[in-house]
Amino acid sequence: MLSYRLLTSHKGILLTGDYLALRKLHDVVHTVNEGSVLVKDKEGALLRLAYEIRKAYERQRRIITPPKHYEEVGVRYGFEVLWPEIIVTSRMLRESMAFMATDKSTQSIVFNLEALIEEAIEEDF
Repeated sequence: MLSYRLLTSHKGILLTGDYLALRKLHDVVHTVNEGSVLVKDKEGALLRLAYEIRKAYERQRRIITPPKHYEEVGVRYGFEVLWPEIIVTSRMLRESMAFMATDKSTQSIVFNLEALIEEAIEEDF
């Protein structure tokens, strides 16, 4: 499952998740980027988001260790993303998915991302 932490000075969020959640999000972003008729620049914003997600689960960004008293949580990985970037790319994902066939699993990943962003915006502002 995905989660977040707010960055200082209202810059954006630290998007975090376990290995499997980030892998699935990475796959969804790539699938939408490749199959979208709306995305003209296939090397643009969606691919940059996928790159950061991949670097996070490859342990090249933030590694969040579980608290000592609650080790069942497991290790989580994350990366920092600014508000304009995450808002625009999540909207691009949703708009693109309207014009392509997607399954419930893909929809649930994007809904989770959108819900997380909405919650973070309400908390930050």
